Amino acid sequence: MYIIIWIIIAIVMFSIIVLIHEWWHFAAARKFWVRVEEFWLWIPPRAKKLFYDKKGTLFSLNWLPIWGFVKLTWETPNTFNVYNQEKNYIIIFI
Repeated sequence: MYIIIWIIIAIVMFSIIVLIHEWWHFAAARKFWVRVEEFWLWIPPRAKKLFYDKKGTLFSLNWLPIWGFVKLTWETPNTFNVYNQEKNYIIIFI
């Protein structure tokens, strides 16, 4: 029984560390006007779409409790970037 409790505690603690780590990636991207398309915790497949923020970032929770990810706009192949001064972020054209 104790091993199950320790596994659950380890998953929760690791998830908190990953969440904090990925949040700093998210904050740094926003500070430098990079559009963040998605912020997710754990490894896909997606379990639940939590919400969209006012800048259009999807926050979601996935199934396998190991990892986190912040998907930036330019992380799409075959694209080029244009800086938009009105909205203060980079726009990607495919």
